Amino acid sequence: MDFDLHFLEIDLLNNFEELIASIAVDDNEHRAVLGCYYAELVFEQFKLSDRIQDLEEAVEKAKWAELQAKNLEHSVYARILGVLGNILERRFQCMGQIEDLEEAIQVLRHAVEISSDNHLCLSYFLHSLGNKLGARYNHTEKIEDLEEVVQVSRQMVKATPNAHPSLPGGLSYLGHGLRLRYERIGMMDDLEEAVQVSRQAVNLTPDNHADLPSRLHTLGQALVMRCDSIGKMENLEEAIRMLRQALDMTAIDHPERVNRLNGLAIGLTKRHHRTGNMEDLKEAVQMSLETVVQMPNDHRNMTLLLASLGTHLSKLYRCIGLVEVLEMGIEVSRRAVEIATDDDCYLPLILRSLGNRLGDQYKHTQKIEDLEEAVKVSRQGLKATPNAHPNLPGGLSDLGNHLRTRYERIGMMDDFEEAIQVSRHAVNLMPNNHPDLASYLQNLSENLNRRYKDTGEIQDLEEAIRVSLQAVTVTAAPPLVRILGFVQAIELLQSQGNYGNAYTLSEEAIDLLPLVHNRSLSIQDQQYVVSFFFGMAADACSLALQVGQAPIKALELLERGRGVILSLLMDDRSDTSELRAVNPTLCEQYENLRLEIHRPFETAISSDTPKFMSERRQKAINDLEECLRAIRQLQGFSSFQKGPTAEQMKKASDKGNIIIVNVTVLRSDAIIISSSGIKSVHLPHLDTLQAQEWVNQDLTSVSQSNRGPKNKAYRQFLSWLWRGCVKTILTELNYPFQHAAENLSRVWWVGTGLASTFPFHAACDLSADPIESVSSYILSSYIPSVKALIHARERVLTTVPPSGKPQKMLIVTMAETPGAGNLSGVKAEASAVVGVLGSSVDVEILDQPDTKSVLRHIHQCDIAHFACHGVSDSNDPSKSGLLLQTATEKPSQDVLSVSKICENHLAQGQIAYLSACSTAENRAEHLMDEVLHVDVYGLPTTISVLTLRNRSIPNFAETVL
Repeated sequence: MDFDLHFLEIDLLNNFEELIASIAVDDNEHRAVLGCYYAELVFEQFKLSDRIQDLEEAVEKAKWAELQAKNLEHSVYARILGVLGNILERRFQCMGQIEDLEEAIQVLRHAVEISSDNHLCLSYFLHSLGNKLGARYNHTEKIEDLEEVVQVSRQMVKATPNAHPSLPGGLSYLGHGLRLRYERIGMMDDLEEAVQVSRQAVNLTPDNHADLPSRLHTLGQALVMRCDSIGKMENLEEAIRMLRQALDMTAIDHPERVNRLNGLAIGLTKRHHRTGNMEDLKEAVQMSLETVVQMPNDHRNMTLLLASLGTHLSKLYRCIGLVEVLEMGIEVSRRAVEIATDDDCYLPLILRSLGNRLGDQYKHTQKIEDLEEAVKVSRQGLKATPNAHPNLPGGLSDLGNHLRTRYERIGMMDDFEEAIQVSRHAVNLMPNNHPDLASYLQNLSENLNRRYKDTGEIQDLEEAIRVSLQAVTVTAAPPLVRILGFVQAIELLQSQGNYGNAYTLSEEAIDLLPLVHNRSLSIQDQQYVVSFFFGMAADACSLALQVGQAPIKALELLERGRGVILSLLMDDRSDTSELRAVNPTLCEQYENLRLEIHRPFETAISSDTPKFMSERRQKAINDLEECLRAIRQLQGFSSFQKGPTAEQMKKASDKGNIIIVNVTVLRSDAIIISSSGIKSVHLPHLDTLQAQEWVNQDLTSVSQSNRGPKNKAYRQFLSWLWRGCVKTILTELNYPFQHAAENLSRVWWVGTGLASTFPFHAACDLSADPIESVSSYILSSYIPSVKALIHARERVLTTVPPSGKPQKMLIVTMAETPGAGNLSGVKAEASAVVGVLGSSVDVEILDQPDTKSVLRHIHQCDIAHFACHGVSDSNDPSKSGLLLQTATEKPSQDVLSVSKICENHLAQGQIAYLSACSTAENRAEHLMDEVLHVDVYGLPTTISVLTLRNRSIPNFAETVL
């Protein structure tokens, strides 16, 4: 520091009045310069102290200096005007008085006017004027202010020499203005230029420059918007990298940190919207909470931050269903409404957010007052929204949804007519390929279809179909939203009997699945994504057969669309010996990458932060996709890790036929795969309405009080299944009645659609004489898909131990389980197993183990035998598993879950014998197309045994072994 200058500044601050008095009254230049300098010093003092009296004094002295300088040389006067404008803008930021901002703009306009001959000064004042116009636009959202921001920013860039250090700042601000204008009027050229100039600004900024974080943030925001507009995921990935880098470079106490946190939170939420990745949404909520905590309660941006937090919490609630999350979202949204002023530019967004939260609450509580308030608040939001505002279509569409819901509750036709009217208005306001258009079209289509169902007006159905078909053409929409559109359109076309177009759409929809379901998602997130298109593959299969497609085509659609979670797990555990023989280097790269993407975070070294691990895993996923493309270029590997071909499926049936039973609302069929071909058998007597009725009865949930009636109903169900399905199939295949079990032919069953949980092996007619049953004709096994059977056989070939080497067996027993009933027969069961096997295997018994111990030992075993309780989680099947205990002084219940097993690569195992309740159940109706219970262990063969009486377990185990 220059100490002479430092003491001069102190002297000026302490003795300003005396110094001014010492200057001649007519020496306006020195008086003006000294006054301006003093105002700047006090302003800097305010920045350090936050004392409002310092800010007031800075304004007062800057205005005094401006009066002294009015008749001076232009460069001096312009500089003083610039200082005054900046101080006035800061007072507006602190106090919220729009008059201060208006005055700041006025004095900066004057500074620009008198600096036209000095390009460098002009550039500076244009930049300052642009900032203030931008601040006014943020406050008023008047399009003319935004237009002037862009115009002034262009002038500033034009007035700045190419090599001048202020050019990057001007480019960045121009990019910011162009992005905002795109949000308002939707001109794609604005957004493309915003990305271009913002990127140029970043590239021109040195790595250690103080403004680099700001420019990275501006570029990140533009890239987020570009992804929203054209649907390119790589834009969003780059945006999040830019936004995160900007945040990482921002000090904890920096005034812009809150805005950068909010920007990154928005980017992460948008990525969650496109991918279903829950970690993104959770991180967004955490960041949004931090913005609210850090921002002073009286700050003018607090309303926006609260509204953003409410939106993030709402999305989280819709994913995980925790009412506490919804209640918190409503609380922060109400708080935002309370503190918002009537002229707050964020008021429409805040009211819209609260209305949607109340709509969510109504769905949970079914309290009419929640719905009434949702309608009321949504109307208030629309009333506060200017006609050309970008949020207007969304507000209209939301109101339409609330009105339709109220119509469904109380039946007022006026509500429904208005719902259609506002939904149509929302659609008409949107550009053709805007990402949000798809959702608004879907809402309108749903309203029209509902009116058709209530009134029978065929025009409504026809328009609903036209609108839904338009929705699936919005390529910029998130893939998950597009898939919902496909599902809606297919259902409408089916209701019209237009099966040809419905089939075409079903093919397109299944082609979209890889875009929304990939390795970057955890199993929980994959389940969330899969729930959006539950049943779609089964419907596609039925449609293919309905329009006369070959059975192999129907089967291919079924294989591609069902079991997609399991399919990825199998791909990442499949045999690679053929690839290794052709290209060892590529094979090793592939194996290393698939191990990397499944490495649990907790195994990372301490320096690997979760964020770093996430980025590392994402890179491995991208590298794996590149590696797969390279492998598929090799001769003979074009179908590597894709669905099985017709020849592969026929080969898989060489040990017995594979029978797929597909039941949908359209029709019921069996597709039979044999070594000689693939054919279909229509099952007209397997009535879909009756099938749905049987499924709804939940016949497997038995208590002591209802066991008799349930057993009687179950026998009726098995008889219906025999007559309408299994007997027809067995007759078609000419299976003879067998008197000896060893003569039974092997069959693998796959149930899909409504038949996903049907017990084909138990189908029988007890009223016939003699009794007819499946077990008299065939020996039944179940597979989730043909691909799963092929994968299991590959695993058997690669995991069989060398000749002469004894197999290793792990037996886990839980006679006592915290929080569950005792199982007195499990130790006898273990003894029976050991007695039968003798010295043919090396047996290790873990009695009352904890989860981590089992995971350590299971890696070394060929056979795993579990005698314990099991649990099936209907909300999250990946949490289903086997009940063990914790390794604590007072053990508590712990679950060896599917998700924990899937994090481990069980390269050696062959058989899992699960003697536990719930091990063969999947109670998640929205995930019936997935096999997410305990046979996803990565073991080729799983035997799941459900028993009600402990004394039967040892004998059964001996019989099986």
